Amino acid sequence: VGMPSEPGVTVGAPGWVGATPPTGSNHSAIVAAVVGGVVVVLLVLCLGLVGGFFLLRDEETAASGPKATAPAGPSTGGGPTASATPTPVEEPVVQGPQASAYPAEKIEDLNRVCDEDVYYPELPKRAGKAPHPVVLLLADTPGLRYKDDGYYYDLGLSKKVEQTWASEDPRTVQMVACLDRVSAGSTIRTCKFDDPKPQTLPLVRTSWRLRVYEAATGRKLLEKTMTGDDQKCPYVVMVGADRKIYAEVSDRAAIAALRNLVTR
Repeated sequence: VGMPSEPGVTVGAPGWVGATPPTGSNHSAIVAAVVGGVVVVLLVLCLGLVGGFFLLRDEETAASGPKATAPAGPSTGGGPTASATPTPVEEPVVQGPQASAYPAEKIEDLNRVCDEDVYYPELPKRAGKAPHPVVLLLADTPGLRYKDDGYYYDLGLSKKVEQTWASEDPRTVQMVACLDRVSAGSTIRTCKFDDPKPQTLPLVRTSWRLRVYEAATGRKLLEKTMTGDDQKCPYVVMVGADRKIYAEVSDRAAIAALRNLVTR
């Protein structure tokens, strides 16, 4: 017998109770919950990824910052200190007088003491009891030097005097005196000559430099400027291309300049 159904109750199979279908708003709530859960999961995942991204960026920044210490790479050779071959070192130039590579065998060899800053270690030093032998070497023309053999005549003509003031044997010489013409000035007078033909030449004021060296060491013992005090016209003169006569240092002035070194 059919029973009238009560409102809101659905008759179904035994043991089953029919549930009221969810309304549209509930479905929306479920969907919203599901979507919200998905969003939360995505946010968590994204935050984890973003956190990892920022961490990576921080590591990169720290690695490239000014305080970071990067491992040194191999030198490429392009830096200012890199060099494929060692730089050669120049030997310093030796200053001062140098010992001669060979002994003095003639008086002319002693010109090198004046002009080449050379000394002869085998020669005797200026030591012991006086006198101390000297030779006077003149340079009144550029490139030409010669021994004065007669300036000492006022002291006597004995062999001993000659060996002291103008020795012919370089092995006995202790000192070398170098007398060089260095400048010329105004005319003192005009000198007349008849041979080989009549002519006149000016005698000019002249400045000289005297240097005295120990022959065995090159040690300088004296240096002074001297005036050409011999202002007489000479009997014989060698004339250069400038056709001038230069006032010379007199014999007496040369002896006076050397006396203390020779006799003390």
